[in-house]
Amino acid sequence: VAIMLPTCLEFFHCYYGILLAGGVPVPLSPPARLSQLEDHLRRQAGILDSCLAPILITVPEAKLAARFLEAEVASLRAVVTPHELASDGAGGQSAPPALQPEDVAFIQYTSGSTGNPKGVVLTHANLMANIRAWGRAIRLDSSDVVVSWLPLYHDMGLIGTWLGSLYHACLLVLMSPLDFLARPERWLWAIHTHRGTVTAAPNFAYELCLRRLHEDTLQGLDLGSWRLAANGAEPVSPDTMTRFSERFGKYG
Repeated sequence: VAIMLPTCLEFFHCYYGILLAGGVPVPLSPPARLSQLEDHLRRQAGILDSCLAPILITVPEAKLAARFLEAEVASLRAVVTPHELASDGAGGQSAPPALQPEDVAFIQYTSGSTGNPKGVVLTHANLMANIRAWGRAIRLDSSDVVVSWLPLYHDMGLIGTWLGSLYHACLLVLMSPLDFLARPERWLWAIHTHRGTVTAAPNFAYELCLRRLHEDTLQGLDLGSWRLAANGAEPVSPDTMTRFSERFGKYG
């Protein structure tokens, strides 16, 4: 079941619902702008065809524009919204499926920046090994507060921050990537407000804070709770890390 939703509570409801129903979630990137909906959907058609998804869960605006997909994707039977799924009147509960470690947990697709997106099958054993290794490496426990604006279709956002927080019983403070890109200081203020201890981002995010943030947007900022900043998913610049540490060191 493909999920093409922005960062929102409905994403989690749908993801858990698919797992509880015995399905395989396939997170897809949502359109950055509604004006680009049709072009975005055409790019996603190859992924839907590749994973043989019979269902696409998306926003109402995309549902209207996605009618042509059913002609291009032979497996696709329905394009639905989270609201429709929540209000379809299907009551009662069934027992969760009996899963084995080698069963498929979800399918993740590459970005497609260097070719057609390619699907990677991740089992529950794969996920648990990754999450446990990450937790051990950074000494994550239930006293931590993880702050993230990373996309939920991206492995660092989906596995590292969300599923990693879930497994280690951490509080997760989640922002939209668009909120961060519009005003990068929101990321640092979220750490301040919620006493965040762990966060992760690609190198460009730290560089963006260096270039875009002025002192007048940071008055009173306290980053003293922040114990670990992970930098990954793209080439890491030692220069960026040094300058970020020097610039924001005075905020704790």
